[in-house]
Amino acid sequence: MPRKPSLNGKDSSLRIRMSPEQKERLVSYAERHYQTMSNVIFQALDILYKREEQQNNKE
Repeated sequence: MPRKPSLNGKDSSLRIRMSPEQKERLVSYAERHYQTMSNVIFQALDILYKREEQQNNKE
């Protein structure tokens, strides 16, 4: 039976390559914080955007 479509509109996927060490760090962090690896990456992206926004506001 096929999966039902997502209700939150997330229909894009992304695949990345990383070293075994980077993957282990990601998996370890996600497990320690009871999050998915995707959520950890989303949070990191949010932090980068906020940092950039703060730097732009200082200028």
